[in-house]
Amino acid sequence: MGAASATRPPLRANRQLITLFSVHSIGLVARAIYFVALPLFVLERTGSAFSMSISLFLGFTPYTLAGPFAGSIVDRFSRRDLLVITNFLYGMTVFVLPFTHAAWLIYIVAFTASVFGVIIANSMSALLPEMVDLLNLAKANSIYSFLRSAMFLLSTSTAFFLIKAMGKSNILFVCSALLVVCSFAFLLLRRDLPRAASTKGLRAGAAYELAGLKETFKIMRGDRHIRSLTLMHLMFMPIFGALEVYLPLFCDAKLGQVDYYTLVSAATGAGLALGSLMTYRLLGRIKPLNLVFASFAGYAAGVLLLTGSTVLVLAILVCFLLGIIDAFGFTTYEYLRQRVVPSAYRGRVFAVMDAVVLLPIPLGYLVVGYLAERISITSLGVWLSVVGFFLALLCFPLTRGLPELEEALGG
Repeated sequence: MGAASATRPPLRANRQLITLFSVHSIGLVARAIYFVALPLFVLERTGSAFSMSISLFLGFTPYTLAGPFAGSIVDRFSRRDLLVITNFLYGMTVFVLPFTHAAWLIYIVAFTASVFGVIIANSMSALLPEMVDLLNLAKANSIYSFLRSAMFLLSTSTAFFLIKAMGKSNILFVCSALLVVCSFAFLLLRRDLPRAASTKGLRAGAAYELAGLKETFKIMRGDRHIRSLTLMHLMFMPIFGALEVYLPLFCDAKLGQVDYYTLVSAATGAGLALGSLMTYRLLGRIKPLNLVFASFAGYAAGVLLLTGSTVLVLAILVCFLLGIIDAFGFTTYEYLRQRVVPSAYRGRVFAVMDAVVLLPIPLGYLVVGYLAERISITSLGVWLSVVGFFLALLCFPLTRGLPELEEALGG
């Protein structure tokens, strides 16, 4: 960020940052409601746990298939303009969903919505470091993670009552309207310059794309922190994916009502909010990748504890703790790569990283959706925990022998 970063105002006085967070909160509410409504909607329309897992599978597939292309778009165009356009298109896509009845149409809509979600996520991750100086980046990331989690908590807890009042289809119209409002509200942001126009020595077109992709993989291979961070998440991500399918099925089988999924998801969001704020403090005391490893091991333990929960209050408490633990890894993931990756390549590096680490999540979706119709929920939860512990242990060697972050950055 250079000398320009020294002129950035403090976070409380940074109007552009406050506007970014405030407007994005509208979209966060919409996507959080959509996130918990989609599996319930699919279960209601199809009556199949496997169909639900396929819809979630296709919802994440764009992060692996479209991620690298989305990253290139984020680096070549104004990130504010992309937030305006993609939130609008996301809203229009969700609007179509209640009118679909065939499973294959639901799959197409879920896939399309997530394509726009990929661009939104990468635009936000790439734009945030441009608005704060280096000293405030960790704090800004913790605030952003807290905001996402708080909006998720608010939205998912509200979704329980909205679904009861409106039904699982009509609530999607609310999501669509909020996303359209978010789209127009992003016009309040000052327009940032397209990155391609300021990239020295690179022509627009194929040469620009190839040079950028080459540099992206060079950064990912060359930085040990980024390489280890990517490999750790690559190994553990199936557990995160598996739990997303497991939770609504757990609520139905163990708690007696599938709609309780919105409440346990809200508890997870509350934990994510608190854990995000705690991460800012912990990053000053614990090496980033050690914190990620602790997050993975704790998550596996939490899944085992959840499996034995048969009372709603206990399940909510366990999911709250899972959210805190999850936040340690997720917030560190965002912070570390923003520290290390140069601004001109953030969109592509972030997109390629996400494409790689999210690759195994669909595996978790499909395996759990398949097994849930063949073994008990208790057995499934125990196996998830055991596999989670094993994968966490495989991640441990990647945290060893790394230089201090400031030393690695030449600070």
